[in-house]
Amino acid sequence: MSDALDRLERNPHDQSVVIRNELVRRVQRMKLSEKRLLALAIAKINPKPKILLHQAMAVDPHTGVAPGFSVRVTAQEFMEAYPQVDPKHAYSDLKEAAENLFECRVEWDTEETERGKKKPVRKSVRWIYEKTDTTAAGWVEIKFSPSIAPYLLGIEKEFTKYKLKLAADLRSVYSWRLLEILAQYRKTGLVAIRYDEFCEAMGAPESCIKDAGQLRRRVIEPAVKELTEKNGMAIEWEGTTPAGRKITGFRFTFKPDPQGRLF
Repeated sequence: MSDALDRLERNPHDQSVVIRNELVRRVQRMKLSEKRLLALAIAKINPKPKILLHQAMAVDPHTGVAPGFSVRVTAQEFMEAYPQVDPKHAYSDLKEAAENLFECRVEWDTEETERGKKKPVRKSVRWIYEKTDTTAAGWVEIKFSPSIAPYLLGIEKEFTKYKLKLAADLRSVYSWRLLEILAQYRKTGLVAIRYDEFCEAMGAPESCIKDAGQLRRRVIEPAVKELTEKNGMAIEWEGTTPAGRKITGFRFTFKPDPQGRLF
């Protein structure tokens, strides 16, 4: 499986991160180092032909387990993609991010029917299904879970796309997550999103979810500021209050990018 991926590799810094839209608005709590490694690994497998998805999800008749898929990331690639990384610590940073990525999950709410009645259920899926072997010198191999494969491989429609270099200088996961939300609407330049949905997508802490003022000061304003300063994005936003004084959602406007020059 990894051989097939190796044949597709380009310079990841010039590549795009492509994920299904559903993934953008689901909870993805992780630190910046894990986000950098994850995005770099995803960029390395773009484009993603359907055959890779089939291979990742094909159940082994002997073990009853689907293999998922693997992506190798070298310390050199990590430094090239993120120039601010200290060359002296690039490999140790890469190893630490790979080890921590095992604990990172995608979470979302759904409904299941039990005895004819629907009930809310919280789903949780690991990005990777096996701890990364960090004993090899100069690189790590990320083994993605087969459960996450449909969100990353063989995507033909309803996807979010942005250039990895657009996020390379970001210092905040909140900035990165906002970038992904905006990238989902790159052709229109308009995002209208519910309050709870926005908080989940941003991975906002509980204190900010309960207090819109803290959410504005600690999450939204710093993220908008960083995207404006580092990527020149002109972003305007406001809280929506159709039911009175309580904010029920947010509206973001930015310059659309239908030609893909920015995103």
